Amino acid sequence: MKKTLTVLLAMMLVMTLLPMTAGAEEEKKYDLGGRVVTIASWTDGTPNPNSDTYAEQMELLEHINEKYNCDLQFVTTGDWHSYMAVVNSSLTAGEKIADVFWAAFGTAVPTWVDRGLVVPLDDYFDIEDEIWNQQTNEEWALNGKHYVLTTWKDAVGHVILFNKRICAENGITDEYLYDLQRNGEWTWEKLRELAIKCTKDTNNDGKIDVYGFGSYGTCPTCPEAFVYSNGAAPVIIDEDFHYKYNLTDPRVIEAIQFCYDLYHVDQVCYTGSMDWGAWEMMWRRGRTAFYSVASWNMMGYFSDLENDEIGILMIPKGPQADDYVNAQSMPSGIMMQPMVEDKEAIAAIVSEWYADYDWKEETTVVDSYENYVFDDESLETVAMIEGRTVSLLGEVSTYFRDSVLWNDWGIKSGTAPRTFVETMEASCQASFDELWKPLVEAQEALEAAE
Repeated sequence: MKKTLTVLLAMMLVMTLLPMTAGAEEEKKYDLGGRVVTIASWTDGTPNPNSDTYAEQMELLEHINEKYNCDLQFVTTGDWHSYMAVVNSSLTAGEKIADVFWAAFGTAVPTWVDRGLVVPLDDYFDIEDEIWNQQTNEEWALNGKHYVLTTWKDAVGHVILFNKRICAENGITDEYLYDLQRNGEWTWEKLRELAIKCTKDTNNDGKIDVYGFGSYGTCPTCPEAFVYSNGAAPVIIDEDFHYKYNLTDPRVIEAIQFCYDLYHVDQVCYTGSMDWGAWEMMWRRGRTAFYSVASWNMMGYFSDLENDEIGILMIPKGPQADDYVNAQSMPSGIMMQPMVEDKEAIAAIVSEWYADYDWKEETTVVDSYENYVFDDESLETVAMIEGRTVSLLGEVSTYFRDSVLWNDWGIKSGTAPRTFVETMEASCQASFDELWKPLVEAQEALEAAE
């Protein structure tokens, strides 16, 4: 009995010590010999002296530099477009961008993956770490491997802004609009009705001078966000990330037709110019009632129109949709090139830099808008994105992006929607197929060798 008890106690002691030993061995030590470690992004990740947590950020930076014997630095151009130009040129030339760099998921998968320009991160990072957005990471995993990881949470995408003064002058109160949204009655047809009501010749000179609707960009009534709000998408992506042209989907055509009619039939938009930004100009001048815009382009408006005041609504529901849709920009994440040295150590450094700490304020998407909006109901709109968010698709093809998404969808030229989508199908699908060309060629070469 005593012998048995002794054995059991010994076993319990071993079992107690094992986790402690394993835990002590889990964290590897790295010595990078003082070398510079870089993280690249379009924004500057260097601790900001004006930040409330600057001291804590600097302490963490110094801790990482000492722990890994490195010099952690941040590379940026300060602008998305110039940054992506640098990224693309460096990738094409086979040059190192940084030890890790940020870019959109759809840019990397499948194009950069197929060309061997980025490596799977599974062997270097703890994919299950709670700092990562697991849902987004899994959605963009290819063949069971993760080539991009992100800490991003859902953000505000496309919205409808309304000019409170113009709406009030036409008997449309804030409460009425927000109640429509709360009750699920904020629809395309309601937007059309109100846009028509607000389109007026206010000085009786025979010319319209206040407009019911406008859009940001090159199109007076851009259909992109309305495609998603009708339960569809401009492209379909299969499990292998093959892109299929989807503008011929009846729900997509219905969205284009709605926007086409706003301009050509209802005539609620400014027609004095067809130039890019003409409709934004009229909105900034306080001469447009309802305005469709991506949230990342709207922050300056709150000071431009501070005398008129702005309200924020979601894109209204289309006839085929069951709920509102928050169509946000393609999420971005970190990637690593094949030539990066010390990948495991880099992964440890990056994970430690982005880890959650008590001093990091836990902020929500609503928090980022509190200092801009004119009413609490706009914050309510921002909060409504949770559970309603989808990513904008198709920009990975430069041709499709420039010819459709960032163009006029045939609206300015007066091309009937069905004609437009049928005319564009062959060339757009060819541009999507081109994304997979390197992989197809590699597979054909392999088959030929066998």
